[in-house]
Amino acid sequence: MKHASIIPILLVSLLDAGALLSSPRNTNTVFVCRDTDSSGRARAVWPAYYYSLGLESLNKARNSEGRERTEEIIEAVRNFQDYIRCSESVGSPVSAVFRWNKALAHYYLGQWKDAVSELDLAEKSDPYFRESYILKGTILLNSGEYEKAATYLETHLSKFSEDPDFYYLLSSAELALKNDAKSVLYLSSLRDLIKQKDSNPKYPEFVYLSLGKTYFALGQNTKALFYISGYLEMRPENWEIRFLLAKILDQLGKFSQAKKQLQRILQEIQGNSSVELMLGEMYFIESRSMAAGYFEDLKKKGKLNKDGVLFGLYSVLNSKYSDARRILFPLKEKFPKRLSIRLGVLEIQKRDPNINKKEYIKELVEVASIALQSQLTTLAETLLLESIKITEEEKLDPRILAEQYDFLAGVYEQSGSVFRSIISVRKAIQYTPSPEDSKKYELHLAFLLRGNPPGKVQESEEIIQNILKNDPNNHYAYYLLGIVLFQSDKLEESRGAFEQAIRLEPKSSVYHFYRASALEKLGRIPEMEADLRKSMELDPENPIAYNYLGYHYSEKGIRLDEALDLIRKAVELAPDNEAYQDSLGWIYYKKGRVDEALLHLNLAFQILQDKNEYDPTICEHLGDVHHERREFADARRFWEKSETLFQKKEDKLRIREKLERLRTNPVSNKS
Repeated sequence: MKHASIIPILLVSLLDAGALLSSPRNTNTVFVCRDTDSSGRARAVWPAYYYSLGLESLNKARNSEGRERTEEIIEAVRNFQDYIRCSESVGSPVSAVFRWNKALAHYYLGQWKDAVSELDLAEKSDPYFRESYILKGTILLNSGEYEKAATYLETHLSKFSEDPDFYYLLSSAELALKNDAKSVLYLSSLRDLIKQKDSNPKYPEFVYLSLGKTYFALGQNTKALFYISGYLEMRPENWEIRFLLAKILDQLGKFSQAKKQLQRILQEIQGNSSVELMLGEMYFIESRSMAAGYFEDLKKKGKLNKDGVLFGLYSVLNSKYSDARRILFPLKEKFPKRLSIRLGVLEIQKRDPNINKKEYIKELVEVASIALQSQLTTLAETLLLESIKITEEEKLDPRILAEQYDFLAGVYEQSGSVFRSIISVRKAIQYTPSPEDSKKYELHLAFLLRGNPPGKVQESEEIIQNILKNDPNNHYAYYLLGIVLFQSDKLEESRGAFEQAIRLEPKSSVYHFYRASALEKLGRIPEMEADLRKSMELDPENPIAYNYLGYHYSEKGIRLDEALDLIRKAVELAPDNEAYQDSLGWIYYKKGRVDEALLHLNLAFQILQDKNEYDPTICEHLGDVHHERREFADARRFWEKSETLFQKKEDKLRIREKLERLRTNPVSNKS
């Protein structure tokens, strides 16, 4: 992984070369060194004389190649060393700019350890000289020290929070470490920065491709689609990435668009077997008639491997089920999640007169689950309805029918059809003969009813209360009741429900966290703190309790050092969470560390922008920090945005007061 392209070849010196190359007139000055010329005669020179010779050698190296280039750089290093010797002998300080130039020469020679030593000295000389940080980060990345590079760059990011090169190096390190959350965070920040200012022209391609691949790996296909499509607008000839785009579209169930991409690839790269295979499987899933014609065309061209997936699917279409069984059944065992293969197996089983109906129903439900994972909700619904129909016709165990309806409710829930989901859950309750299963489905119904829509919180509460009358040891029911009561502002009752859930299941970190939220609303702060600490103890990898307690302390202005540690832990566990980044920025603001505050609040704002969302609190905090930095136009902009987003009157009034103070006396508007 090379990153040298962001490093300038040479930092041009502002010194007068003619004056530097001449001998000082007053040889008694303490700012000169003794030297000998090429003929061995003694002379006095300025320290900068050697500096200028080094820069001259680096300039020559830039226009040279091979051995000549190496020799020029070695000569530059030699002159730079003489400069240090001379400067030290006369007590003249060595600048960060010089250290960077010497480090650059070592870097070109592959002497990375020496380069890093010079850069460390540059940092001491000038902690805000950005080029030294960029070069050191580049060296760490190129040497494969990704963890060290990420830590180093993050430590100093607040000094250069609007520097695209910093974010490029940071995101490169996190990508190499496969830290997906941080990769997305820094890539998104880089994306926003390159929209605002000039930067390396390769950065947009890097950002869009990296974000697309990362989101695809995370299974966030809608976002992956956006960024991969954006990358292909810049690089339409990258057929490998176009194939990735087709995969994303396939997983999103956008078969017609995926097919267009695959066909476009085949126009340029004829006979690509991977593309042909994917296209054939998509045709089979979407349209059997289109698949038949496509397979016939491949057969004529001799491209149907008699042991391959497409030949198995082709055999299904031609009713040659023995051939299809021979190929597809072993492939099902090898690739159990491959939808086209599972659909082919279903077609074979469907026509088998000896098939066990229970086994066939089980296959239908499993394939529906795979279809749902690919966001093919219509296909999943079709398969489940078929399984329900056979279950009813065969008068099979009604518990199976109830499970199918509950699964169908989940399909409708994922597709946004909340009311159809509720109807399906009610049917699951109706059909199940098992009291235990009935409770499970009723709790599912209560969970759905508490949402908005349908907004039937009262009915949800009644269902849960009825369950608890007959099953007073159901800890999940108490937990769900606590949530419903909290929504209705029945805070004491909500706390009591969470209390019962914890009594029955004391090792649930979630139950402790939600009781803490009720306790805070009730003003019982010591008990809230105890619950949050218990939640952390039970689940130390869950960031929510760390952030909650840390933000509470920061808002109260107490125990700020502990608050900082708590919120840092939350951000470490979930760096792409805007609420945690906001909390960290706010605690830095409270501690007077405004540069670090601005960095993390900007990150929070950018995370939300990526979701096309805004948060009034984050905007208010950004306004406060910009005001502290005397950036009054930015303060006004964020406060005005915050005022439009807040809904409560007291919040709007607070922001209006800040804006009025800013108008009348900007410098005294301390919040």
